[in-house]
Formats: sequence, C-alpha cells, structure tokens
Amino acid sequence: MTESQPLCLLLTKTLRHRLEPVPQEHLRSPADLTDWLAAAGLPAPADPASLQDARDLRESIYRAARAVAAGTAPPTADRDHINTWASRNDAARTLTGTGDAVWRLASPPAARSALAVIAADAVDTLGGTHDGTIKVCAGDHCNAVFLDSSRGRSRRWCSMSTCGNRAKKEAMRARHAQP
Repeated sequence: MTESQPLCLLLTKTLRHRLEPVPQEHLRSPADLTDWLAAAGLPAPADPASLQDARDLRESIYRAARAVAAGTAPPTADRDHINTWASRNDAARTLTGTGDAVWRLASPPAARSALAVIAADAVDTLGGTHDGTIKVCAGDHCNAVFLDSSRGRSRRWCSMSTCGNRAKKEAMRARHAQP
C-alpha cells in the first residue's frame, strides 16, 4: 500500500464506487482479505468468518468517518462495534533485528488480531489523535473518506491522481466547451 492514510480509512476503500448501483467489492474472498492484510503490514490468513468481520468493521468505520467528516457523532452502533473490535487487540508492535517495526499478531486466528489493530487505528483516527481532518472526497463519482493532513487542510479529493485529476480535466473541458 502506497497511500499515506490510516489503515482504517484504507480499509474503507476496499468497497469502491459506493454511489453506483453495484459497488465494486475488493474483498470478495478470504484470499483477497489475506492479500490486503499482508499489504497493510498485518500478514494473517483469513477465513470466511474473518472476511465477513472485515466487511462489517469496514462499514462501521466508513459510517463513523462520514459522521465525523460531517461534524456529528458517529452512530452509536458503529461506535460500539469499532470499540468492541479495538478492545480485542492482542497484537503488539515489535522491532526486528534490522530495526523495523512490525506487527506480531496473536494466533489463531491472526486475522481477528489484525482487525483489532485496524479498529484501534479507527479509534485513534476518528478520535482526532492523528494530525488531520477527516473529509469526504469531493469527486463527482466518489464518496471515499480520507484524512486531510495538508498544511491548510484544503485538500478536496481522496486522491489527486484519480478523483482530483478527473475533476480538473472535467473543469478544463467545461471551460473549453463554452464559447
């Protein structure tokens, strides 16, 4: 994963095109979740139950982040769901022999530990301990949530390379189409 966003918000991006009649699910199988967790630095084998848990947690984080972005309290059920998962955290950050920090996940099932790490990240992110402001992408066809940590907190899009670029191209076309 190359984006410098909190893990919890990256998880919400595994369901894309939420505004479309058929959203695009990236966590279609336990193998997809296993791959996503490994890319997130939380290597853990997933099973069908942890896949469903990940999807449920993702949606709670998404709804809570949308509420925070709107300046309101997260829905109680979502807040409770995130807190329950965060309290299950039995993982620990450890230093390797090369000085890298890696997650040591409890096993079995390690995927539950990984989801608890993500939930704890959601508590920190949505609770304001990260430097930045939770926002919703201003792209016409996107409603992703992201952490704006730009200097002036003026970022409008979840990604300049996708939504921001698309919006600027559309604005340019509109300007050139006018007589």
